[in-house]
Amino acid sequence: MDFMSQPTPYSGLGGDVSEIPDFVTLEDVPEQTGSKVSLGVGVQGPVVVDLDSESPHILVNAPTGKGKSTVARSIGVQRLRQGDQAVFLDRKMHSHKWARKLTPVAYYADTTEQIGAALINLGRELHRRNQVVKAWEGEGPAPVGPRIVVFFEETNATLTQLKVLDKRNVEGGYGALDGFADLMFMGRAVEMHVIAFAQLASYRSGLTPDLLENFGTKILIDYSPQAWKWLASDCGRYRTAPQGDGRGMVCHAGKARETQLLYVPEEDAAEVVLSAIPAQQRARQLSGSRRNLPPQWRAALGR
Repeated sequence: MDFMSQPTPYSGLGGDVSEIPDFVTLEDVPEQTGSKVSLGVGVQGPVVVDLDSESPHILVNAPTGKGKSTVARSIGVQRLRQGDQAVFLDRKMHSHKWARKLTPVAYYADTTEQIGAALINLGRELHRRNQVVKAWEGEGPAPVGPRIVVFFEETNATLTQLKVLDKRNVEGGYGALDGFADLMFMGRAVEMHVIAFAQLASYRSGLTPDLLENFGTKILIDYSPQAWKWLASDCGRYRTAPQGDGRGMVCHAGKARETQLLYVPEEDAAEVVLSAIPAQQRARQLSGSRRNLPPQWRAALGR
């Protein structure tokens, strides 16, 4: 029997999904520290993943207009507030206008050429960090630098374009796809993470099975049976997609959790980051001095 032919009713993990709130904001979840990030609220409370120990990379799969950018914004705001750096790879050019206001802690690449260059630079940074770890003889973690979180919008379509871009480059050189693969396979150990977004993540356009295996957490929104088969079969039998704005299924550690995903209004996102002391400290560090900071950061530090 086809395992997708009879959808399994889903009641959450140890509770009734009707108890899950219909709307979740930052005020509804505890602020995470270290390498943790809140994804939303499920039957058993906040749904949290640890980028270091549980899920180095996260994949968000949803049709167009179903909330991929909302998930990116909620994760991005949390990580930036903790003093991380963020890199946004976005060929649509306008998915995260709020992040453009946060230079130097956020970098935005919005053409195929810029995205390719960013991935090459990220790959080189990864190898620099590996050298730091190799040479480190002190106590505790090696001082590799701030955590870097890469938000990769429209991954399928962009990987296809990057293949073409790499072919135009010098044969045998280090290309954008090399940088992406290195991030996926070696990023966790040096605090570099990928949050990828796709309408239907597929090996046919570059997300090969071995790459997909590195996404320890997958968030599926308004998904099809085919998407479940490709991405979440390790989380059990097919479950019909949760209904309602902001509602998705979080597949992690072999379990599927219906989750009301965290929502941060776009108009508030930049201000929430600017008001955080770790983010202010990181901006000042990257700028070299307060005088070199963009006006929005100088205003934030002046409060």
